[in-house]
Amino acid sequence: MTAVDTRGDLVPMRTDFDVVWRGYDVGQVRHYVDSVEADLRLLASDRDAAVAQVRELARQLDAARADVRNLREQVDRISRAPIDPNAVTDRLRRMAELAHEEAAEITARARAAAEHHWAATNEATAGLLRRHRQLVAALDKRRQEMEAEHQEVLRRADERIRAEAAAAERRRRELDEQAEARREQVQEDFAMAMAARRAEAAAAMAEQEAAANAHAERLVSDAKAQVARILAEARERLAALRERRERIAAELRATQRLLAEADPLLRPLPETRPRLVEPEREPALTG
Repeated sequence: MTAVDTRGDLVPMRTDFDVVWRGYDVGQVRHYVDSVEADLRLLASDRDAAVAQVRELARQLDAARADVRNLREQVDRISRAPIDPNAVTDRLRRMAELAHEEAAEITARARAAAEHHWAATNEATAGLLRRHRQLVAALDKRRQEMEAEHQEVLRRADERIRAEAAAAERRRRELDEQAEARREQVQEDFAMAMAARRAEAAAAMAEQEAAANAHAERLVSDAKAQVARILAEARERLAALRERRERIAAELRATQRLLAEADPLLRPLPETRPRLVEPEREPALTG
């Protein structure tokens, strides 16, 4: 029988996720990765058990074949020896009959053991395939959840940027209106004030207008800086999410590749199928 190679090593999965703003909880992520690694170890254990069953089946088949060969050799030796039919006793006939019965019994036991272990191997293989599909579905679900979170982060960032920009625009208009109101008030004061204070009022108005414009420009500048900062944070978050999604996709591909490599090991080898040989029928001995 050809030995079946097994590999118990698992692909190590990264658990050092970066801690980012509004990301997944680190403990939950590590717990999920640990559970995936435990599932992979369970798959490897089930695979090794199936391979061990195949080896045990092969050993039992080899032992049964050896017993059958020995019995056939004994029968052949008895058949080749020239014996006078008149000299054959009932005891010798009985020995020959027992030899045939023992060979048939060994063959039946080998057939039953082969069918039992073959069914167990098929059941273990089906279990491994079901577990593989479950792991792939879980990883795909996690990828979809991360993509949904990425879209949600982009949507919220866009809403926040629009709200900040609208608030800055409203504040600028309010400051413009206030400055205009002050200017009109000063102009009315100019009309009613004395000529000596007209120049002073004009200077005060200019100073107030400059201060108001400077304040408005500062507010607009601060609003633009805040919008730029929000955009930068959103881009960093987007880059982190994309990087995390690529890592999860790479780990999914590594897991699928590992399971694909293990799949040929779980298929029954041609040498392991029991090949039952019917015992040759010996001519009946006559007294």
